[in-house]
Amino acid sequence: MAKNQYLLQRLVGIQDQLIAGYQASGGMSSATKGFERQDFLDKFLSQVLPTPFRFGTGDATDRNGRISGQLDLVIEFPYGPSLPIVSGTTSRLYLAETVAAVVEVKSDISAQWNEAVSTAQKLFPLERSYGTTMTMGLDLPKIPLFIASFVGWKQLQTVEQKLNSAPEISGILIVAPGIFVSSAQFRSIKATGAWALWGLITCLHQATGFLKMASTNPHEYAM
Repeated sequence: MAKNQYLLQRLVGIQDQLIAGYQASGGMSSATKGFERQDFLDKFLSQVLPTPFRFGTGDATDRNGRISGQLDLVIEFPYGPSLPIVSGTTSRLYLAETVAAVVEVKSDISAQWNEAVSTAQKLFPLERSYGTTMTMGLDLPKIPLFIASFVGWKQLQTVEQKLNSAPEISGILIVAPGIFVSSAQFRSIKATGAWALWGLITCLHQATGFLKMASTNPHEYAM
């Protein structure tokens, strides 16, 4: 099926904005990580995903008392509570069932791979338990975690190998030059160029999809 060229044109524009923002932040000190996370959220995720979902940062915990450690971007379902950790900060404590997905934002995943895997391994043991009214489609007892890196490996095959070596990670996006690979649970998507951004959106749509009574299928637009 032919790819939608209007969608591709818009994705190219978003990709260019993300790359330009990353290049402009070069040389920043401790503020870089926060800038990159906010830039990825403001220019991409919050503009693409539907408004019912909330975005934040913090730790997740489950009914058994396990805790994840700090998570970069938490996509939160709108139906449950989450608690501020310290007054005056944006960091929150999330219940496992209220977390739709997590996106870890990196500058260069090739240099920060061990850090990303460590975060995923801490999150993976947490379990989500939903009532019968919540199982309206995809059943994900584990919280999906995706990596979004501004730069990194240049070959799709390398990204695929890295993903296969870390079963706790659901997908990897590299904004420049544009590579996305997802796990088998998320259709084993492989996308390059600006379509890589759509690959991540497709997976996040799937991760949040079991709350939707009726929805579209963005996967059909490109892959």
